Amino acid sequence: MSSTAERYRRFAREAAERSPIYAAWSAAIADDDELIELIDTLPVADRQPVLVLTAARYSGLSPRGDVRTWLEGEWDAVAEIACSRATQTNDPRRTGPLIAALQGIAGPIALLEVGASAGLGLLADRYTHVFAHPDGERRLDPVDGPSPLELRCELGAGVPVPMRMPDIVWRAGLDRSPLRLDRADDERWLRTLVWPEERARAAQLDAAIAIAREHPAHLVAADAVDGVAALAAHAPTEATLVVWSPAVLVYLSPDDRARFAALARGLPGHWLSLDGRRVIAGVGERADESLPGDDGDFLLSRDGHPLAVVSPHGERIERWVASS
Repeated sequence: MSSTAERYRRFAREAAERSPIYAAWSAAIADDDELIELIDTLPVADRQPVLVLTAARYSGLSPRGDVRTWLEGEWDAVAEIACSRATQTNDPRRTGPLIAALQGIAGPIALLEVGASAGLGLLADRYTHVFAHPDGERRLDPVDGPSPLELRCELGAGVPVPMRMPDIVWRAGLDRSPLRLDRADDERWLRTLVWPEERARAAQLDAAIAIAREHPAHLVAADAVDGVAALAAHAPTEATLVVWSPAVLVYLSPDDRARFAALARGLPGHWLSLDGRRVIAGVGERADESLPGDDGDFLLSRDGHPLAVVSPHGERIERWVASS
């Protein structure tokens, strides 16, 4: 297992292009033995760089501030936040791959999202989607007209172009600790999860939150493994159940991932997921044959079978299986 210092040093390299601020902070932490000792007092799951840096910002660290000074002086507050919160990013851009995967599923749709955070991913049909492909663009608007939030998804050569907006007639979300938009602290946490330099993403989040206030999703506090079947039982039988688990299973233990996969595949309907290539047992091995690539790839899958290689936040669908 990598040491905490190595983990922060690696994150500094990975974050450099996306956030120079987070890269610099992470590198400074990696080089400070006293800060590493502090972080190592946290439970292992709470030591991840994004969680600690977001907790520091949530507790008051300015993007222009000195992370070493802040963590040394405000560690108790940062640690309490890191241990009580989670990286519930809830990026609405991931609904682009969801729309693409739903093209092959007969509607109407009953959508159940696991790891739903504030429920923004349940509102895929409330956003305008623009799918840019080598021959042009395809625009999909909500049934009542263009949305204030327009999400663009780039399609690689050979990726099928989504042609219709799904008919979602029921939606519900499952999360261990759902974020409630009527709670100021929850909304502030959700906004703080956007990295400091990501102004466009912050604007997308603003628009998605406004839409969610008009169309609040039903959110249930429960564990993914223990709660999915109980929530699925409330879906209307005349709709096709679709369980959607975007970038959440990595936070479960390998045993719990296997249990969840068995449960999801055993429910009526379909299971769609977006995960790192090696997160779900069997999916990566199948993808090695149909969609060969790097272990760092994110895979969109349906019922345990790989569909596409997708960027982690859903703004690109790079490759699609030859037949699905």
